[in-house]
Amino acid sequence: MPWRRFLVFNAIGAALWVGLWASLAYVAGSHITAIYDEISRYQLYALIALVVLVAALVLRHVWRRQHQD
Repeated sequence: MPWRRFLVFNAIGAALWVGLWASLAYVAGSHITAIYDEISRYQLYALIALVVLVAALVLRHVWRRQHQD
């Protein structure tokens, strides 16, 4: 990819990323502590779901490699 095209897409992506997080922070506003409490409450469940998902993907990869023949 030519560097100028990369630079344009990189700048667009950075602007969108910053805009997303700034918008979320603005919307959260003074309710950030309530949001943080809700996230903290379900943090363990999200971590367990992530571990199960990663384990399933690893097992699928191993199974496909063994049955590739």
